[in-house]
Amino acid sequence: MSAAVNPHHTNLDDTPKVDLAKFGMITFLASEAMLFAGLISAYVILWISRGDAYQPEWLHSGEEYGQHPFTWPLLLTGINTVFLLTSSATLWMGEKAVVAAKPITGWLALTTLLGAIFVGVQCYEWTHLFHEHIWFNTGATYTSSFFTLTGFHGLHVSIGVIFLGITTLMAAAGKFTPHRHSFMTCVSLYWHFVDVVWIFLFFIMYILPFFIHPAGKP
Repeated sequence: MSAAVNPHHTNLDDTPKVDLAKFGMITFLASEAMLFAGLISAYVILWISRGDAYQPEWLHSGEEYGQHPFTWPLLLTGINTVFLLTSSATLWMGEKAVVAAKPITGWLALTTLLGAIFVGVQCYEWTHLFHEHIWFNTGATYTSSFFTLTGFHGLHVSIGVIFLGITTLMAAAGKFTPHRHSFMTCVSLYWHFVDVVWIFLFFIMYILPFFIHPAGKP
C-alpha cells in the first residue's frame, strides 16, 4: 500500500539557499564599520575636548591661510575622491552586467585601475606632506589622527585593489555566470563599503578643518 501524498508537503530543495559567503562578508563589514566608527568618534571627541589646541596653527594662519602645503592635498584629494567614487559606479555597472550575462572584464579592469590610482595618489600625497615636515609627530593631535585614519583606510583600499585584480582575472577566465558570482558580490560589497567610509573621512579630515576656525580667528 503506497503512502498518501501530503499536498502541503514542502520539498526542502525548493527553499531559498542562503549565500553564506555574502552573509560572512556582511558580518565582517559590520565589524569593520564599528572599528571605523570608533576611530572617527575618537577623532571627533579629541577635537571637541581639546578645542583650539587640537589643530595646528598653520591650518588657520591669518594671511597665510590657503598658502600652506596642506591646502594642495585638499584639492588633489578632492579629485582623487572623484576617482574612488567613479570606481564604485563602474563596479556597479559590472554587477549589473554579470546578472545580464554581458561582458564584465572591462568594467572590473577599469574599477581596478581607478582604485590603484587612488592608492597611488594617496602615497604621493603622504610623500609630499612628509617632505613639508607634516607627519605623525607634527601639527598637534590633528596630524596623528589624520595619518592614522587615512592610512588605515588606505590599507583597506589597497587590499580591495588586490581582490579587484583577482576578480578581473577570474572574469577574464569566464569564472562568473549570472547565477554564480558570489566572489564578485563579496568583493563589490567590500569596495562599496570602503568608498562610503572615505566620504566620511574626506569630509571630517579635509573639509571641516578648513571651515571650522578656532575661536578668535576669521
